[in-house]
Amino acid sequence: MPVCRNCHSRISKFDNDVCPVCGCKNPLEGVASETIEITSKLDVNSPDYKDYHPKHRLTVFFLFFLIGFTGAPLFYLKKNKFALIWLISNIAFIAILGSILAFLTPLETYLGYLIVIAITYLVNLGFGLFYLIKKDLKDGRGEFLI
Repeated sequence: MPVCRNCHSRISKFDNDVCPVCGCKNPLEGVASETIEITSKLDVNSPDYKDYHPKHRLTVFFLFFLIGFTGAPLFYLKKNKFALIWLISNIAFIAILGSILAFLTPLETYLGYLIVIAITYLVNLGFGLFYLIKKDLKDGRGEFLI
């Protein structure tokens, strides 16, 4: 549906004389009113879609399952900023809480770190299951996961 060039409200293509919302004359001047059929199939051989590579939910799950603490699944989804935050927060969580458990409790040093690594692994596994089960998630380019 086309939008008014002045107020950006959705208007009918038949309101090309005056915008019914803001009163602007010729609201569709310079605005393309082309529409696409959303039920059409995607032609992957078309040059328009040569960079289209859908991401798979199962791949995201296995990346979270195997190396989720590194942020690799989020890099795969093209969510680079969130992936860096994920990596840094996992390392900080393991280092800080592992040190607290290792040195301030009567646990053995390695046992404190193992507990924190196990917690981090379970959290990453939970996020992997979330991406596997949830159906309407998108990647960093705004495309749905398949």
